[in-house]
Amino acid sequence: MQNTFDVTDGHVTQRGGLWLLMVEDQRFDAMLLRKQLAAPAVGCTHIDHAETLAAAIESLGQCAYDAVLLDLGLPDSEGVDAVRTLRRRFPDVVVIVLTGSDEEQLGLDAMASGAQDMLIKGSFDTDALARALHYAIERQRLEGGLRQSVEEHRTLFENNPFPVWVYDSYTLRFLAVNEATAREYGYARDEFLKMTLLDLQLPEETQKVMAAIEAARGGGLVVAEWRHRRKDGSVFDVEVNAQSLDFRGRQARIVLARDITIRKRAIRALEISDGRFRKLFQHSLGLICTHDLEGVLISVNPAAARAIDYSIGDLLGRNLADLMPPDRRGEFDEYIRRIRSKGIDSGMLPLMARDGSMRVWQYNNVLDNDADEPYVLGHAQDITDRRILEQKLREQSTVDPLTGCRNRRFLDEHIGRLGEVAWGCILIDLDHFKQINDTYGHERGDQVLVGMADFLRKHAPSQSVVIRMGGDEFLLLMDSADEKSATALADLLREAGSSQAPSGFTTGWAVRQSGEPFGATIRRADEGLYAERAASRGGAPNDRRRQ
Repeated sequence: MQNTFDVTDGHVTQRGGLWLLMVEDQRFDAMLLRKQLAAPAVGCTHIDHAETLAAAIESLGQCAYDAVLLDLGLPDSEGVDAVRTLRRRFPDVVVIVLTGSDEEQLGLDAMASGAQDMLIKGSFDTDALARALHYAIERQRLEGGLRQSVEEHRTLFENNPFPVWVYDSYTLRFLAVNEATAREYGYARDEFLKMTLLDLQLPEETQKVMAAIEAARGGGLVVAEWRHRRKDGSVFDVEVNAQSLDFRGRQARIVLARDITIRKRAIRALEISDGRFRKLFQHSLGLICTHDLEGVLISVNPAAARAIDYSIGDLLGRNLADLMPPDRRGEFDEYIRRIRSKGIDSGMLPLMARDGSMRVWQYNNVLDNDADEPYVLGHAQDITDRRILEQKLREQSTVDPLTGCRNRRFLDEHIGRLGEVAWGCILIDLDHFKQINDTYGHERGDQVLVGMADFLRKHAPSQSVVIRMGGDEFLLLMDSADEKSATALADLLREAGSSQAPSGFTTGWAVRQSGEPFGATIRRADEGLYAERAASRGGAPNDRRRQ
């Protein structure tokens, strides 16, 4: 457990555990990393998250973090520039860079620029993360100690949990080793002091080691990977970080070494995983492709090509926008804009198959900035058949099954779409319909309702719809109307109905007034219908009994 101190508003407070700053613009990666950092083995008690380098700089100016976990693919910084900027602004900050499996050299470059360690995304577990964090923090403390007093250097040297040694830059003889070095390699300290650096190297690598030592002589920090041999003869992969220093009047280099055998195996496992992904790409039934930020297809899996009846060769190098209907290509421009700005996007795109038929793909795509050239990884499903079925179900849900007219559910939805326009409606109620059912039976009643629906549709103007409100009541809705047009249509229906309608009927109409609720307009039409019926039968206008 780390004990650090925080300075806020001039007050110094002790805090327990690690305080970390996570600089990652990919929210999914940040979520996974935060989950690992929350494990007890890490010992982290506080995590702040920044998505840009600028935000990270602001946070570092306000808090003394134990370490910074830095993604090298930030939107406002390119590669190792972020490391250089942080080291220049905050020379004591501990930086661990996060790289992709194909960016190992970029990670090494970042370490050469001042990062303490690198982690390959997806290749480390919680224990490896904990070791990397504590190693990076300890290493930074070691470097800070070298810039301070000899006594502090000696303490850091002796207590470092990783192998640390000092060797003469010219004779390569060991001048000092810590206890961790003796444990790792199996030699006693006095044995080390009789050995040279080459005694740890494999004979076949001697020439390369000598060339590297000569090239680094008198220089700054050097990070390299070698294979070392222990006293028992076992060979393991090691990463060494070497820095020049003056040691008891001699030109020397101090080295911190770390066993990276497991990491190398992890890299190999990633290579195998990549091969498996390629097989999945080729054989998946899902629609998978990659394209650049202009929409040009870089790769397409066989399932995607089959879905629109093209060969893979026909599609590579083509722009996805060319496969869309001309009047919908603006949607693709908007999609590219969103994926550029957010790095992720999901939705639906219409694509035209070779035979001209329309296919609808539901996609969930992400922008990959880890490669030399950013590209979009797309994954989609062809939902054309599902959309057709959904449309049929929607149609069925808004259509009266007996008459084929629209129903009350459609009316509620349609009114909402009309907004504030002046629409009109005519209510039509069949006269003495109950007597028809009672006298001739419900089958004849149904025939009358169907005939009435046909009559209304025949005389309904364009931009209008016939709706069965329920029972023997219909409504003719005009999307745009005024008093004159509504009156004329009602008169036309009454005149034509005397000879063409299968039953007598009574009408009432109304035109929506500005700001009037939907229900109020319908009620006025209903009141007009009852007034007309009462007048035709010699009753009072407020007699609301239907017959």
